[in-house]
Amino acid sequence: MDFGLFAGSTDAYVKVKLDEAKIAKTCIISNSTSPKWNQKFVTFINHIGDKLTIEVVDDDIGKNDCVGIYEMNFKEFVEGGGEFEGGVQLQLDGEDRGQLDIAIRFEQYVPETCDTLTHKVPGCYFPMRENCRVTLYQDAEHGPQPEHEVITTAAGETYVPTGAWKQVYKVLTEATKFIYITGWSVFTDITLVREEGADTRTLGEILIDKANEGCTVCIMIWDEYDDLIPNLVGTHDSDTADYFEDTAVTVKKCARGQAAKGDDAGAFTRLVYTHHQKSIICDAPSVNEDDERLRVVAFVGGLDLTDGRYDTPHHPIFSTLLDKHAAPDFYQNCATVRAEAGPRQPWHDIHSFVEGKVAQDVHRNFAERWIVEDDGSHELCYVGEEEFNLDGDVYEGEDSWNVQFLRSITSQSCQFSYVERARKLKTERGEKIEDTIHSSYVHHIRRSQNYIFIENQYFLGSSHVWGEGDHIPKKATNLIAIELVRNIVEAIKSGNHHSVYCVIPMYPEGDPASMPVQEILYWQTATIRMMYRYIARAIEQEGLDTHPTDYLSFYCIAVRGDEIPEGLAEPETDVEINLREKNRFPIYVHSKMLIADDEYIIVGSANINQRSMSGRRDTEMAVGCYQPNFVYNGEDLPQGDVAAFRKSLWVAHLGEIMEEFENPGSIECMRKVNEIARSNWDKYTADEFDEPMQGHLLPYPITIEQDGTVTSLEGFENFPDTEASVLGCKSSVLVEKLTT
Repeated sequence: MDFGLFAGSTDAYVKVKLDEAKIAKTCIISNSTSPKWNQKFVTFINHIGDKLTIEVVDDDIGKNDCVGIYEMNFKEFVEGGGEFEGGVQLQLDGEDRGQLDIAIRFEQYVPETCDTLTHKVPGCYFPMRENCRVTLYQDAEHGPQPEHEVITTAAGETYVPTGAWKQVYKVLTEATKFIYITGWSVFTDITLVREEGADTRTLGEILIDKANEGCTVCIMIWDEYDDLIPNLVGTHDSDTADYFEDTAVTVKKCARGQAAKGDDAGAFTRLVYTHHQKSIICDAPSVNEDDERLRVVAFVGGLDLTDGRYDTPHHPIFSTLLDKHAAPDFYQNCATVRAEAGPRQPWHDIHSFVEGKVAQDVHRNFAERWIVEDDGSHELCYVGEEEFNLDGDVYEGEDSWNVQFLRSITSQSCQFSYVERARKLKTERGEKIEDTIHSSYVHHIRRSQNYIFIENQYFLGSSHVWGEGDHIPKKATNLIAIELVRNIVEAIKSGNHHSVYCVIPMYPEGDPASMPVQEILYWQTATIRMMYRYIARAIEQEGLDTHPTDYLSFYCIAVRGDEIPEGLAEPETDVEINLREKNRFPIYVHSKMLIADDEYIIVGSANINQRSMSGRRDTEMAVGCYQPNFVYNGEDLPQGDVAAFRKSLWVAHLGEIMEEFENPGSIECMRKVNEIARSNWDKYTADEFDEPMQGHLLPYPITIEQDGTVTSLEGFENFPDTEASVLGCKSSVLVEKLTT
């Protein structure tokens, strides 16, 4: 770029917007009159906007001054072939402000060619790994049920679910060289296996014992910045660090950002954003009896090793308060009740165990973060080819998996050690940014031809297409919601049917009437309104007699009718009395999972919001997995392990596997699921508990009209047993980046 007539140097960067959605931002070139960025951006978009704006900005202390702007009619650009390379004239207030050399190419996604898109997500830092093995878990503890007898695995065997924390216990106790843990929270007082005769040692005691045996045990937990109010959000970070002080276990409290004096942006990042990755990486014996070398294995998902997470698909709220969920593992963050009276907050989550070369990628993530956090005084265990099988144990059976490790992270939090791979990543204001979780969601939503099943703690985004009716945050533009809608609308226009099922919490964690929770609900409602508006319009244009909820439905889960054990304290407060009498409570959905067409699954720590998906906010991780011998052919859904896991989840949610559930993409399946959910809602909200629910699935308490209008369910402007609005409320004081 040449600023031409303008004297003096600048600290310049370039930002690119499509209408109001920011789609690219360069690094800063300091003290230059002719900066050269030479940066390449590959960006997903989901709307043909009216105007593409390229703005050069001078990054001054305290303010950012516009140097010059170039605007392009984007629709005309696309219609004219969608390709340009050359110099453009920057202007400001009618005056020329220099020339900028750019190259832009638009590539149209054509739905009919979706089968040409591979499972591998392009532009990722970590490659797709072949011949791996994946174990999927629902909740911390799970065992066989009679309903599982009709579910068959990829190996042709009856599906037998296993407990995540039992496997964690086994892997931790068998490790001989290293144990590495990343977590939003790690609580030393929990026990992993809660059966008669099981090891009663706490997690903290197990880790100290392993370190004393010679294992290198290292933990990275988020430093929640609780200087003013200790343990403000319940991570136990300071308690955990204190517990392991003067032991052989090394703990790093990791702040999301480092704020220098006067660095307001750094201070904001430090205060608001988190390290949200959840992983355990260990050595393990080879599965090949002839190979004495060790291998690397890893857990990745939504489960933190902390209080409140231990649960089963039955989700008891009272019956286990005197044993499995007694203090110190009583957890309730949505209602003010005593541990001795209850109810507890039931917890639903998804986790995974990965074996093969992908586990080494999870190990690489830990090492890249450790370099940033450690001062060099604590070396990690050397993983060399003499002692470890670095080719990874190869699983070449019919049921083998291909797996890709994905992240949301910046160079502020990790040192990207693969230089060539790092060149593929975005750069903003001097930071390398990896947002491959978002890329994977977009990529596989676009690939999907039959259905999408989502479970997630949050659901908001695509704010650039919300419309004029809602207060629109400028930086909640992740594409997941609008991509889901595009799939549905394209199916409607082509005479096909595509279904999207979304399971979310009844309300975010915390007091549902509080300002932050109400604002999150407000963004969620705005997102849902946008989605139904587009679907209703497509139904009307095609003259169909279907309803928007035949294509897209939102659900929550809850439990009612648990056994009250003898010896449980009598309720005292109005809240305790009401919840004991009603004997019901929402199950908190903490999952971060997407399943597409029974062939591909994403499991990780990332929520569907801007915090998790942008790459610049919370640090996240995930794995994208499929079995190459069980992929969708456009006709019959595959019957591999992804399908088996989805059906196991539906057994918990819906009570059984019905014939309609074999094809989730059909309108018959969607209507059957909605019918069961509505019946469950009537049973859950009845004054008296007369009839058990069929599973736990409820419709999200909103009404969708034929024209896509979204209102609260009649008679339920507030969530049951609360005074909190279902549709949420916009705050006038909170910073939007906190709640989006």
